[in-house]
Amino acid sequence: MSWKATRIFSIVLLCTWATTVFASQPFELDGVVVPAGEQKSFMLPAPAMGIPVTVINGNQPGPVLTLTAGVHGDEFPSILALQSLRTRIDAAELKGTLVLVHLANLPGFHARRIALHPEDDKNLNREFPGAADGTATEQLAFYLTRQVIPKTDYLIDLHSGSAYQALHHHVYSPVLYQEPLDEKTLAFAEATGMQHIVLYDKRPKDLANTISYPNTAQVRGKPALTVEVGHSGLRDDAFVEEIIAISTNALKHLGMLAGKPTTKTKAIIYSHLESIASPASGIFTPVAAIGQPVQPGDLLGTVSNYYGEPVAEIKATEAGTILMLRQWPAIAEGESPATLGIEK
Repeated sequence: MSWKATRIFSIVLLCTWATTVFASQPFELDGVVVPAGEQKSFMLPAPAMGIPVTVINGNQPGPVLTLTAGVHGDEFPSILALQSLRTRIDAAELKGTLVLVHLANLPGFHARRIALHPEDDKNLNREFPGAADGTATEQLAFYLTRQVIPKTDYLIDLHSGSAYQALHHHVYSPVLYQEPLDEKTLAFAEATGMQHIVLYDKRPKDLANTISYPNTAQVRGKPALTVEVGHSGLRDDAFVEEIIAISTNALKHLGMLAGKPTTKTKAIIYSHLESIASPASGIFTPVAAIGQPVQPGDLLGTVSNYYGEPVAEIKATEAGTILMLRQWPAIAEGESPATLGIEK
């Protein structure tokens, strides 16, 4: 074959490759295999009650995105959002693999516990990477560390405010001071379309003491976000739809779905959080609102004694935006009834 004929053949071959749809590979999660182009829902054999998951394995290759709900079993919008997302994603249109962890802390959900596991009263999001021979929560964290995180490329841990909190919707973008990873993670956070982004550098880098679920993925080189949508223990449909929109934006950002992420306005970046401690125990009454910008000295709430007499005022210590306000009246000295996001 002449040089010219070889070149023409190569161009034709390249064009053929460019228009060929390559099938994805089967995806395996703790022994369960999901073929390319298929969806399967099943229980992972995690300690205690197991973990319900859905794997949607696309027809074409791409990254693996894991969306996890129910690390805190009393935070309902994300649990309901993943149920709905399961019915909206078509494996035939998906590039890569979407793993939906529907309810990571099933015992806490059924025990109606705020953030805790009923067997040992521990917070799953404070026990990573866990231990194979540890308490119930530590074993669950160990399972997620060993079985779920290694199989993912990107992870979003979906949360809401508990029954005693009102939260302004925001996303935590971890900072490890590792430039390529930090930049990729921040771009991932911005692509969610969420307006309020907190650069969070308060988790350890020690692989043996990662504390939280997303940080366990992050220190292993996998961009991992914590999304906060919803509050006060509500299951509002608007919260559910917002989580679905955030998840869809993430899929588009990663090229797993066609189209571009939908963003509303330019995101506000917060360099850190400021939690304000109460100087007294008693009854807390908020007078400000989540999402409200404040200046130093602005009144956020008051504390009264058990007879209704005022004993303290909670005031902003810095200029920022209110991201959390306690809703339950009970407050103890040193507890924080308000958290501010402080801009860069």
